[in-house]
Amino acid sequence: MSTPILINSICSQLPLPAWQKDAKLCYVWANAAWQSFANQHDGNEWLGKNDHDFFSAKIAKTIEKGDLFSLEKGVSDEEITLTNKEGQEKTMQLHRLPHYDNDGKITGITALAIDITYSKLLLKQMENMMSEMDIQRNALNKNALIAITKESGQFVYVSEPLCLLSGYSKQELMSLTRFDIGLIPDQHFSESIRNLSPLQAIQFETHAKSKNGDDYWLETLLVPMDIYAGQEKNYYEISTNITASKHREETLEHEVKIRVEESHRNTLALEKRNAELITLNDQLRNIQSQLLQSEKLASIGQLAAGIAHEINNPIGYVSSNLGALDGYLSDIFYLIDKYESTIHPHMEEHTILINERKKIDFDFIKEDINSLINESREGIKRVKNIVQNLKDFSRIDSNQKWEEADIHAGINSTLNIVQNEIKYKAEVIREYGDLPLVTCVISQLNQIFLNMLVNASHAIEKQGKIYIRTRRKDEQVCISFSDNGKGIAAEHVNRIFDPFFTTKPIGQGTGLGLSLSYGIVKEHHGHIDVHSILGEGTTFDIWLPIKQE
Repeated sequence: MSTPILINSICSQLPLPAWQKDAKLCYVWANAAWQSFANQHDGNEWLGKNDHDFFSAKIAKTIEKGDLFSLEKGVSDEEITLTNKEGQEKTMQLHRLPHYDNDGKITGITALAIDITYSKLLLKQMENMMSEMDIQRNALNKNALIAITKESGQFVYVSEPLCLLSGYSKQELMSLTRFDIGLIPDQHFSESIRNLSPLQAIQFETHAKSKNGDDYWLETLLVPMDIYAGQEKNYYEISTNITASKHREETLEHEVKIRVEESHRNTLALEKRNAELITLNDQLRNIQSQLLQSEKLASIGQLAAGIAHEINNPIGYVSSNLGALDGYLSDIFYLIDKYESTIHPHMEEHTILINERKKIDFDFIKEDINSLINESREGIKRVKNIVQNLKDFSRIDSNQKWEEADIHAGINSTLNIVQNEIKYKAEVIREYGDLPLVTCVISQLNQIFLNMLVNASHAIEKQGKIYIRTRRKDEQVCISFSDNGKGIAAEHVNRIFDPFFTTKPIGQGTGLGLSLSYGIVKEHHGHIDVHSILGEGTTFDIWLPIKQE
């Protein structure tokens, strides 16, 4: 294989852009990298075409100019800037190699392009960095506290600012060691720097005295320098004068000590005041909650009174009318019986009457009318009982007055109100003891009973039992509400009477029921005991005095 053919074979496989042109600068071939750069990936399209067919006029002329130079002068290297298919400018190093036939006549050229964009950029950055480092080094030497020391502590180099700070001339410092002027942080300093590797550094503070006896402090960064075999290790040090900061620290420490003591006194006073405010705020929240509940109860009572009034009137009409209707029907049936007794059985009218009685099933109607009237009376009686339960529960007519009341009657009226909610989940078992009348605001106690029954029902997930037990002990009565529901976790028992605390899902509880109940019991000079086992159930014992002092 000839040299040009070998070169062409190698270049066509390179990842770098490469191509071959004939003596007229028309493409013979272009490898994949050059095709990609020009965004023309079909190799057959390149054959016989020139750069004007693939590139802008400016780029084509630039490449063509270099090609002509190589055809005239031979092998050439050229650095040009081209724009690739993404519109990015790339700096390319073009190497051109002319081809000759046996007679020495030029037959074409082969070119190889190397992207040196990043190399140029890095070179420029390095030049900038070196220039900047020279500037910084000169600035450091003139303005910074810099020293180069040996492992023995002898100074090899000191900057002018360090000489001024220490009060020694450069010649004096060069004849001294760091130990002579006190620039060591501790007694283990020599051992610490001896074990440093070239890539390690240590930072430390030193306290020294200048030649005239003034104290000064330095914060120093020490870095080992590269050394040749057999040479003593040197260290490059750059320091910051922190004398002013140290003086300020001493002043600040004294001020801080005074401020801390003052702050401590203020904090104690604030904590005491804050505790008082928290207590007052809790009291206000409880009072607000109780007032809100009282308003709600008053509204419910007014509504119940209105409903009772509106229902009682039509119920009175219906009850009275049923009585009159019963009397009228009795008279009608009596008249019919008399009429039948006056007709002889063999008369035609008697036969007609018998047929009509059978047609309308008169005997059944006569019997059923009495049943209908009795059932209607029973229904009216139940409606009256419901209205009375509403009145007993709200006790609007009592106007929140303290009076002697029957606890069992209050429980029963409350049960009638909530029976529809709990009857599908729990069986209510009442075990009443012998209780005297208790001085109380019965409408408020009814609210407690309602809360206890509803909470017990919510604690039962499927089907369970609720026990209501009452008993007397000395001058107190106890009303117990027990359920076999899911119970209360031990960590929650101490918080259940806190306002707005609830373990129910969002939207199912306000967290005020037990808090208000607790407040009402306290107003009655009683207390509530709670006994709960998680997974087994809960018992609330409500203790109330029989008489209020």
